Amino acid sequence: MNSKIILMIKGMLIGIGKVIPGVSGSLIAVSLGIYEQAMNAIGHFFTHMKENIVFLGTLSIGILISIVLGSQFIVYLLEFWYVPTMFLFIGFIAGAIPNLYEKINYKNKHMWFCFCLAVLFLFCLQFFSTHADFVPQKTFSSYFIIMGIGFLDAATMIIPGISGTAVFMILGCYSFVLNLFASASNLYYILSHFAYFFFFGIGLIIGIFIVSRIMSYFFSQYKQPTYAFIIGFTISSILLLLQKVIQYGTSLGECFLGCLLTVIGYWISTKFGDD
Repeated sequence: MNSKIILMIKGMLIGIGKVIPGVSGSLIAVSLGIYEQAMNAIGHFFTHMKENIVFLGTLSIGILISIVLGSQFIVYLLEFWYVPTMFLFIGFIAGAIPNLYEKINYKNKHMWFCFCLAVLFLFCLQFFSTHADFVPQKTFSSYFIIMGIGFLDAATMIIPGISGTAVFMILGCYSFVLNLFASASNLYYILSHFAYFFFFGIGLIIGIFIVSRIMSYFFSQYKQPTYAFIIGFTISSILLLLQKVIQYGTSLGECFLGCLLTVIGYWISTKFGDD
């Protein structure tokens, strides 16, 4: 199969991961084996501009296709087939673990420290959520906060395993971000609240370039500890998703189908991750 078609398919899978609540799109990129390459392409965009434009452009097309065309289908699956769908993505995420495990020296105690620190951090996020809402005003300070929210959205998209939803709930801006995304197709709302979209977009773009450069630096200078952190985030994400599925309630038939889909998701992840 053509390498660009495969890359576009990977982009579509990442886009679907972005739509699924609790699933990190960047974690899907890790599962597909293109996360580090994407970070290098963004972080060193001007070094090999032509190649980076082709790579990131093809990947972005796949992501946009799945978000635009697949969102309603994913919403349908989550509404009527929540448990099997979540099991499929649990298997998909789990497929990254063997490949990640090979990248670290598991006999080094520092790797285990990084792993445990990542697990602890992700689980601690679950205990600090708040229902307080950020209410934007047409002031410079409010626009600055919105730009910061955009920066954090980029960071949670790029750092594997960290839930943007959890971070926004901690900061009390989850409702604002949700309404902003939901109104993105409403031209009247965009025009009347253009400043919100503008400053959020500026923060998002700045965040993508800064955080990707940071991640690229860590990969080049501290590759094994970085992968140890990612393994910690990956395993923690799987456990948190399993917790959500258990809380949702499952029947025996759903569990059987879920196990089958977990295996299928695992196989897809390892298959595409090797390409």
